[in-house]
Amino acid sequence: MLSYKPVTPSQRHLCLVNKKHLERSLFLDSLFVKKNISTGRDNQGHITVYHKESGHKKLYRLVDFFYLKDIPYVVESIEYDPNRSGFINLIYYKNGIYSFILATHNTYIGNVYMCSMKFFDFLKTGNRSLFSNLPIGSVVHNVSTTFQDKSKYLRAAGTFGLLLKKENSMALVKLPSNKNSNDVYLVCSLFGFGTLGKTSNLMQRNVNLGKAGRSRWLGIRPTVRGVAMNPVDHPHGGGEGKKSKKASPTNKWASVIKHSRKIKRKKN
Repeated sequence: MLSYKPVTPSQRHLCLVNKKHLERSLFLDSLFVKKNISTGRDNQGHITVYHKESGHKKLYRLVDFFYLKDIPYVVESIEYDPNRSGFINLIYYKNGIYSFILATHNTYIGNVYMCSMKFFDFLKTGNRSLFSNLPIGSVVHNVSTTFQDKSKYLRAAGTFGLLLKKENSMALVKLPSNKNSNDVYLVCSLFGFGTLGKTSNLMQRNVNLGKAGRSRWLGIRPTVRGVAMNPVDHPHGGGEGKKSKKASPTNKWASVIKHSRKIKRKKN
């Protein structure tokens, strides 16, 4: 992590991830595409998703979530991706194909890894295989639930799951989420894939942007409290001076009430 001497007020609490070790070895046009940004508006220009804007211009990296099977690849570089919290790797398959994949923590440039469908003796961090080949207790990320499906789960920076059980052609992966203080599990096929290790950029959770402008660069607009608005703008608005929200807090259109019968309240 990088912290700064507070020469300006915005640097007093600024804390960013150190990206000095990242580099780009090749720029392949085929792996970059233009990204159309909707900025949270529909085709008439009306805001449909609040607190979104375009942010800084960026190209989308075509990250491969399917992988070529049983073909070793070499990590060419570890790169920054503005479209996701983790880092990405530029890899070179032995058959001559370049591709982007999600970077795994503690994988290094020049090392050889593989997405294998067979059981391999050395369970090295960064290798990928079927759940039927992975031992119980393995730490996995970038998980696909079936053989044909692409990887959809455990892709954010620093996330990982725990392979708990394998039975009846199904595998049970414990997710890092906690819903109502209960553990959350992901049920996958034994022919789903998982990558050994944790997703890269473990320090992302400690980032402090330091100023509002850095959040605007990321495409995040300000969030205004309802009690700070006028009555015409929000059900919580209005009142003389500071005023607490109503007994039953609602959304902007008063269509969702916090303690309505539509929402089940947690029983003691």
